[in-house]
Amino acid sequence: MRERFRNTMLPAVRDWRSVSRIEKCPSGGGQDSPSSRERPTRGRRAAFLVVLGLAVVAAALWRYRTLDYRPAFSRAAGTLVAVRDSTLVGTAADGKALTDVTLVSATGLEVRLRSRAFPRRDGERHPAVLMIGGFATGRKAADLPHATENLIIASIDYPYDGPPQLRGREWLRHLGDVRRGLLRTPSALLLAAQYLYTREDVDPSRVSIVGVSLGVPFAVAAAATDRRLSGAAYLHGGGDIRRLYEYAYGSRTPDWLTPILSWTVSWLTAPLEPTKYAGEIAPRPTLQINATRDDFIPRACVTALYDATREPKRLLWIDGGHVDASEAEIVESLMRLTLDWMAEEGLR
Repeated sequence: MRERFRNTMLPAVRDWRSVSRIEKCPSGGGQDSPSSRERPTRGRRAAFLVVLGLAVVAAALWRYRTLDYRPAFSRAAGTLVAVRDSTLVGTAADGKALTDVTLVSATGLEVRLRSRAFPRRDGERHPAVLMIGGFATGRKAADLPHATENLIIASIDYPYDGPPQLRGREWLRHLGDVRRGLLRTPSALLLAAQYLYTREDVDPSRVSIVGVSLGVPFAVAAAATDRRLSGAAYLHGGGDIRRLYEYAYGSRTPDWLTPILSWTVSWLTAPLEPTKYAGEIAPRPTLQINATRDDFIPRACVTALYDATREPKRLLWIDGGHVDASEAEIVESLMRLTLDWMAEEGLR
C-alpha cells in the first residue's frame, strides 16, 4: 500500500515542478526576466554617455575657438639670445642700408629679418616700424616703400619651412606645416620687436607695427600681445577669417564646397582671428586703410575689424583695388598716409 501511495504521488510532484518552471519562464503575460529589465537601463546609459561625449567635444571646440592665445604667442617667442648671420644685401631707394640677420630665441625659434636703417651714429635714435605683408613678400617688404623718412623699417620671413607653393593634394600633405607656420608668425613678430628694442639706433618708446593684406591678422595679434608696441596700422585687411576666405577664394571652388572650406580654414586659424584681439590694443592708436574696390577684402570684414577695435582709431577709404607689391603708386600712397598718421599720433 505504501508503494502504491508513493507511485501515485510522484507524478503529481513532477507535475508541480514542471508547472513551477513554466511559471518562471518568460512569456507575454508573465514577469520580465532580469536580462530583459536591464536592456532599457543599458540603452539609457549608452544614450547618456553619447550626449555627455558630444557635450565634452562641443565644450572643447568652443574653448579652442574662443581661447586667448596671447600667452602662448609670448611663450613661443621666448627671449632673444642671439643675432647672427648679419649680411649687408644692398641699399634702399632712400639711401638706407638693407641688412639681413637671423634672430635666435631661447625657445629655439629662428626668424629671418631684414632691416632698413641709416648709417649708425653714436647716440642717435629713430622711431621704427615692424612691417609684415604677404607670404611671398616676406622680409622684402622692407624694400618696397620709396620714402620712409626718419623711420627704421624691419620685416620678417614667415616661419614656415615647407614648399613655398602648394597645389592640389600637396595642401593636404603639408596642411600641418602650414598651420604651424601661421601660428608661429605672431611669435616671430614678437621676437623681431625685441630685436628692435635692443638696437642702439632705435627709440624703444616709438616702435609701431604695420600689417598689410595677409599680414594684418598677425600684426593685430602681436600688437595685442606686446604692449610696448606704440601703435598699429592695418592696410587692406579685415576681420572674420571665414568670410575673408569665402569672399577671396569662393569663385575658385564649387558652390557646395566653398562653405566647407571657409569653415575649415576659420577653425584651423581660430587662434589668429583678428576680431578677437583688436579691442586689446587701446589706448594705443590704430589706423585702418582700405580700398573701395578690393577684390579680396569685403566691406563687411573691414567693418568687423573696425568695430572690434576700440578708440583711438581711424578708418580711411581710398579709391582703387587691393594692394599689390608690384604697384609702386599704391604702395607709396599707403606709406604716405601711414607716415602722416604716425606724425599726428607722435609715433615718429
